[in-house]
Amino acid sequence: MKRQLIVPAVAALMLAACSGDAPDTPTPQDPVQPYADDVDITPPVEADSDMDDSESYTETMDRDQMVTSGPNVVDTLAADPRLSTLYGAVEAAGLDETLATGGPYTVFAPTNEAFDALPEGQLEDYLRPEKVDRLVRMLEYHIVDGDLRASNVPAEEDGVPTPSLNGLDLSLRDMGGGELMINQASILESDIEGGNGVVHVIDSVLVPRESE
Repeated sequence: MKRQLIVPAVAALMLAACSGDAPDTPTPQDPVQPYADDVDITPPVEADSDMDDSESYTETMDRDQMVTSGPNVVDTLAADPRLSTLYGAVEAAGLDETLATGGPYTVFAPTNEAFDALPEGQLEDYLRPEKVDRLVRMLEYHIVDGDLRASNVPAEEDGVPTPSLNGLDLSLRDMGGGELMINQASILESDIEGGNGVVHVIDSVLVPRESE
């Protein structure tokens, strides 16, 4: 009878030793992962997009594109009803893109009345498709590379030539008393802001000599 009681007791003690009282033994672990599965280590999409846009902008945005993004001297010509003939001639010559994307430029802009004062048929001759080179040459005679303000116009006695975009010199001078002239044309209004340059309105068309 005692033996029958001892055997279950020993079995109970052994079971307790295996489960509760025995010291914990480490269980095999998976290799340590560099990041927990529930942690998002991907950079925010917005930050990534901003970075890409900035890098792309830096790599591809050149000076011409920067000028194009804002107002330019072509916009100034187009917005002034006094200069609609000049604006049409600039478009016909294909100079609108040059004036919109380069610069800075100074444009001496003849009024519509100035073009009307040309000898009969001369403007129409300039605008013939086969005469585009002659038209470009004439228009470039009205453009100076650089931002030339009224305050920078040399005095008449200085006799400083001003090179135009077509390589021919202009006679730009301050006559005193607020009177500014370029060749034989008077400047009617000066320093009209053009974004990538400045526009001066003049009362005559500057016609380069054919031999120049």
